[in-house]
Amino acid sequence: MPDFESKTLSSLKQKLATTKPREDSGAPTASRYHFQALCGLVLALERHKLDGDYALVFEFHDDIAIFDNSVNPQKVKFYQVKSKKNGHWTTAALTKRDAKKREEAFSYLGKMYQNVVVFSGSVESSTFLSNAPAKFAPGDKQSFSLSECDDVDLEGIIKKLKEEFSDEDTIKSELLWIEKSDLSLDDADTHAKGKLEAFVVEHLGEVEFSLSALFKAVSEECTSKARATKTDLADYDDVVAQRGITRQDTEGWLQAVSATVSCPKWEEIAPEINLPAPQKIRLRREWNAYRVAVLNPNEAVRKIRRMIAEHLYDHGGTSMDLNGLLASAFSALEGSARAELGMASDERIKAMILYEAYSIE
Repeated sequence: MPDFESKTLSSLKQKLATTKPREDSGAPTASRYHFQALCGLVLALERHKLDGDYALVFEFHDDIAIFDNSVNPQKVKFYQVKSKKNGHWTTAALTKRDAKKREEAFSYLGKMYQNVVVFSGSVESSTFLSNAPAKFAPGDKQSFSLSECDDVDLEGIIKKLKEEFSDEDTIKSELLWIEKSDLSLDDADTHAKGKLEAFVVEHLGEVEFSLSALFKAVSEECTSKARATKTDLADYDDVVAQRGITRQDTEGWLQAVSATVSCPKWEEIAPEINLPAPQKIRLRREWNAYRVAVLNPNEAVRKIRRMIAEHLYDHGGTSMDLNGLLASAFSALEGSARAELGMASDERIKAMILYEAYSIE
C-alpha cells in the first residue's frame, strides 16, 4: 500500500511539471486580482476547517487550485473565478467560444473540462465560481454539479463540450460545478473581513484583536500570491512557495492573533516600567500602536523581531528585571533596528522589545 500511494502522489507532481499551463487571454486587472485573492482567502478558510494538509495555489492551471497536500499532492480541485456586475450566467455564456479562434479557443466550461481531461483521475472537481448566480441552477441552488441540471440544459451543455472535446466518449458532467460566491462585487472586502472574523472566533473564541490589521495582512498576502510572476511553473514546490497558501500559513494567521491576545495591555505592564513620565507616555502610545501593527508587519519589522527574539533567548537566563532587560536589549539592538526601520523612535524600538519579551513562551 505505501508503494502505491507514493507512486500516485509523484504521478500528479510529474504531470503538473510536464504540463504547460494554459495561457490566459484576458487582461489581468487590479480589481480582478483583488476579487480573485479574496475568493482564495475565503476558500482557504473553508478548507482549513477540514482535516489534513492542503495548498491553495493561485494562477496555476486555473485561477485557483486546491491540492490535498502541500508537498506530495494526490488530488486537486480547480476553480475558475469570474465576476459579473449584474445579471445571471446562462448556459450559452458558459459554452460560448471565440468566433475568430473557434478551433483553438475554449469556452469557460471548456477551460474547466480541459483540466479534467489533462489531470484525469486526480481531479475531484472543476468549479466555475462567481459573484453572479446561474440562471439554470436546479432549485435555485448556490452550488451544484452540471449532472444535477435538468435534461434540456445538460444535453445542451454536453453537446457543446463534445464539440470542444471530440475524443471524449463520455463527458464527466459530475466533475463540473457551478458555485455562487458569498462575496459581492461591490463590497467584497466587508464580506471577506466578516468571514475572517468568524474564522478567528471559531478557533480562538471571542478575543480582542485588530480585525482591520489582520485582514489587511492576509488580503495583501493573498493578492501578492495571486499576482506573483517569478515562478518556475514546472516545479510544484516553487509554485506553492510563491503562489500558495498552505495550512501552515493559515495557522500562522491564527498564531499572530494569539500572540497579540496573550500580550498584556499597557495598564498591566506600566507599573513595572521605570522611566521618566514623558518617555513613559510616548512608550504607552507606541505599545498600543504596535500591538495592532504587529498583525501586518513588513519585512523590516519581521527582521527586527527575529533579532530581538534571538537576543532575548540568548539572555533569557539572566537575573535582570524587566527594566534591566529592556535597557540591555535596547543598547544592543538600537543600531541594527535603526538601520532597518530608519526614523523609528526610541519608544517604538522599546515597544518592540517589550512585545517580544512578553511573547516568549
